[in-house]
Amino acid sequence: MSHFSVDLHQWLTKESEDPVARFSLAELSITAGGWKATEIEDTVSRTVRPWVRVSAFALARWFAINWWRLLWEPERNTTSWRMSHKVGATGEGYLWPDLTFSSDGETVLVSSRPSFLKSGSVRYLNNFDEFISVHQFASGIHSFIEAVIRRLSDTEVRSSELQNLWKEVLVERYDPKLASWRRLEAIMGYDPDEAPEQIMTALQFTAREYGSGAVEEMAAESMQDAVTNIETLWGRPRKEAIPVIIPSFEDLKRRISKIQASLFPWQRATEAARIVRKLWSLSPGPVSTSTLADILSVEQRALEETVNVQGPINAGFRNSETNIFSAFLRSHLPASRRFALLRLIGDHLTAPRDDKLLPATIYAKTRRQKFQRAFAQEFLCPYSDLLSYLTPAEPSDEDIEDAAHHFDVSALMVKTILVNKGDLERSCLPCS
Repeated sequence: MSHFSVDLHQWLTKESEDPVARFSLAELSITAGGWKATEIEDTVSRTVRPWVRVSAFALARWFAINWWRLLWEPERNTTSWRMSHKVGATGEGYLWPDLTFSSDGETVLVSSRPSFLKSGSVRYLNNFDEFISVHQFASGIHSFIEAVIRRLSDTEVRSSELQNLWKEVLVERYDPKLASWRRLEAIMGYDPDEAPEQIMTALQFTAREYGSGAVEEMAAESMQDAVTNIETLWGRPRKEAIPVIIPSFEDLKRRISKIQASLFPWQRATEAARIVRKLWSLSPGPVSTSTLADILSVEQRALEETVNVQGPINAGFRNSETNIFSAFLRSHLPASRRFALLRLIGDHLTAPRDDKLLPATIYAKTRRQKFQRAFAQEFLCPYSDLLSYLTPAEPSDEDIEDAAHHFDVSALMVKTILVNKGDLERSCLPCS
C-alpha cells in the first residue's frame, strides 16, 4: 500500500505574543503515495511548489484530537464526520487543502480535490484518491505530531494543549482495554469520552456473547441502536433463518487464508470468490438459483420466497465455526436474496472465530462490508465473464439490463462492477 507523510520543510517565525503561534509556523507538505496534496500554484510568484505555509501546531492538534475517529470511523454524511475527517476543519485562518480521510478500518482513502482561485494568490492543484493502510496512515501522523512537539520543546514551549492531548492518545493506544474502548467510540462516531457509558458497557457485554467483530460491524451500521438490533436479529429472524451447508469448508478456509494479506479487501474478496467457484467446479458464466440450492443443500424455494419476518439487515448465525450456518434473508427480490446469501457465505469463510453473528450491513462502509460485496459480485457475476457477454465497448442501459438478467443479478450490481473496474464513470451510479 502507499506511503503517507506530513513533512516539515522549514520552520518559520511569526510575529505573535503567543509563543506557540510564534514558533509553529512552517512550510509543510502532505504526501499520499505519489501525490502531494499540498501542491499549489502561486500566482504572485508564478511558481508551482509542493508545500504551503500554515500552522504545523494547528494541524498536529487537529490530528491528535481526531486520532481515533480518523483511524476507525467509517464514512458518514454528517457534519460531525466532516469536521473530524476534512483537513479544512483545522481552521485558524489558513487556506487548507480540500483533503478528506475516509477509513474502512483497514485502509484510509485519502481524497484531494483542487481549489478554485476566488481570492488570494494560491490555489491547490491535485485531484486524486489514494488508499493508505491504517498502519501507514497512523505512522505518518505519529511522526508529524512528534516533530511538532520537538519543535515546541526546542523553542522552550514546555507545555501546550498538543503535548497534553498527545500524551493521552499514547496512553490509550498502548493500553489494550482503553484502545478497544476508544475504537468502539470512534466506530459509532463519538469523540473520546462522549459516548454514553451505558451504551458502551452494553456493547462490550454483547461483544462477549456474539463476538467483538460482529458488534463493531453492527456499531458501524446502527451506532447507538446496535445492541437493540442485535437482539432483534437473534430473535425471530434467527429462528426463521435458512440452514446452509458449505461444501469443502475447511479446504476453502485454508486456501482463502493464504491470499496475500497486503491486497485491498475487494481484491482479496475477488480472489476468494474465484477459489470457491473453482473448488465447487462451477463453469464460467451465471450460477442459477437451482445450482446454488443444490450446492448448499437448500430447497430452491427457500432462496426465492420471502419470509414474513422483519429484521434490520440480512444476517447469518453460527452455532460454531463449522461448515453449517443459518442465513436470514430479508430481501424481497430474488436477485437481492442471492446477493445477500453470497455476502454471508463470504463472511462465514473469513469472519473472526468468535463471531456468532454475521452482519451484512447496508450503510456501514467498512472493510468487512467491502469484502462481502466484492465476494458476492465476483461469484455471481465474474468480471471476465461479464466483459465477454457485454460486446459493446460502451454498454447502453439496455445492454446492462440484459446482462443483469443473464447473470440473475441487479442492474445496479452490473453498473457497480463496471464503475469499480474503470469501465464506466462513477456518475453512472445513484448518489449514496
